[in-house]
Amino acid sequence: MSDSQSTEEGLYIPSRRHMDCASPEYDLREAAVQAENGAAEANPDAQYLHGLFLYTGDGGTAVDEKTALEMFTLAASAGYRPADIVRQEIERNEHDAESELISLRLRGEQRDTSSCSKLFDIYDNGLQSVKKDHVEAVRWYTVCAENDDVDAQNTVGFMYLMGKGVRKDRDKAVMWLRKAAENGCAQAMYRLGKMYDEGLCDTEPDLKSAISWYQKAADSNDPDAEFALGCIHSMPRTRYSDDREAARMFGRAAENGHAEAQYQIGMMYAYGQGVPRDPSMASKWLEKACEGGYQQAMVDYANMCFEGQVLPKDFEKAAKWFTVAAERCNGYAQYALGCMYGSGYYFPQNSTEAVRWFTEAAEMGEVNSQYALACFYYEGRGVEKDLEQAVMWFDQAADQGHPAAKSFLGMLQITGTGTTQDVEEGLRNLNDAADQGYFEAQYYLGKLYYEGKYVNKNVPRAKKFLNQAAKQGDRDAIALLNKIKTERSR
Repeated sequence: MSDSQSTEEGLYIPSRRHMDCASPEYDLREAAVQAENGAAEANPDAQYLHGLFLYTGDGGTAVDEKTALEMFTLAASAGYRPADIVRQEIERNEHDAESELISLRLRGEQRDTSSCSKLFDIYDNGLQSVKKDHVEAVRWYTVCAENDDVDAQNTVGFMYLMGKGVRKDRDKAVMWLRKAAENGCAQAMYRLGKMYDEGLCDTEPDLKSAISWYQKAADSNDPDAEFALGCIHSMPRTRYSDDREAARMFGRAAENGHAEAQYQIGMMYAYGQGVPRDPSMASKWLEKACEGGYQQAMVDYANMCFEGQVLPKDFEKAAKWFTVAAERCNGYAQYALGCMYGSGYYFPQNSTEAVRWFTEAAEMGEVNSQYALACFYYEGRGVEKDLEQAVMWFDQAADQGHPAAKSFLGMLQITGTGTTQDVEEGLRNLNDAADQGYFEAQYYLGKLYYEGKYVNKNVPRAKKFLNQAAKQGDRDAIALLNKIKTERSR
């Protein structure tokens, strides 16, 4: 592209001196002649340029598409990437479309920034029958960056920072992002802050430098930078911890339309963190975050509206945002909807609809839904009774540590209900659940040791587990303990 780039590749030819349309030496006819001479010397860059001139007929060259293709093929065989791209495109594309693309490419090789910008867009997004190619995209946009195009500087810097189409290169990333920042690009300032904040591209994390760049970007009203500063100031027990400043920055980003910042400032108003507690302001910002598509806001706001503790109870809003989040495959929201349909909260009670939402969430691994779905299969509620399906879902939930699922699964394994009987495995699951403090598992174990049907009768051990459940208010455990006392007193 530029003289320096061609020299680094070992491909510099005199024609490049005359290709820059902004240079006093610009002479397309002379460039065409030099390209032809270089092609004769088997220089891949010259072969590629000569092919462009032959294909378009520019620079006073007679159109010869057949020889042009031969030139591209020769250069490609020598490993020259741009020539290989053109060769493949000629084979793949319609003639008129490819002719237009090659003409644009030749203007790009003349460092025409408008053409280079178009070529960047084409290769970055895979437009006009070309394959997406970030390497080629960066090559073209670098010309624009070198000509002080701030968007190109910001974009090329970011691509070096993230290794998109080029090898990660911290020095080049910083160079281009700094140039963009000096030209007033707030996003470039933010990206430099993010680089120091997260240690991107082998950068040593430096929160002080990150804050400095974030602040510059925030001073230019960049909402991402304002949000980042809010996050830094909301971190507990650091030298930068400052709830008021966090609220101020989240508030600024929220005003600028940042959905996650709207969620954060909404939660701060809900709990009075860094700002006075204000349910109306909390609702305002959480609603905006929901409207902005932020799923965590949908779930938390819906929960608050459902519970009516932090914010006023509003089943209609709870149902609305649980439904929106559920339709976007949020597992917790799907579980909540299943519970609402199953219990008849806001919606008319509908076990079939409850099963539908529990199934959606359970299949994505949402543990509470797996347990609920197992219960519905066990009871034959909203679905045909199926003990094997019940065992399968209890097992899935138990694997994720759900104590009620472990307890229920343990009893089914001990009795051989819906599964092969396995007393030892059943006891293991019941004991795990009991150790987690789950009262029903403690009651089941007490009952098992009292009855002595599946395990050796052991009344002291039975009383131990029953006492644990009774302390949590389990009425069945209390009743069985009283029965044991009555039997002993006879």
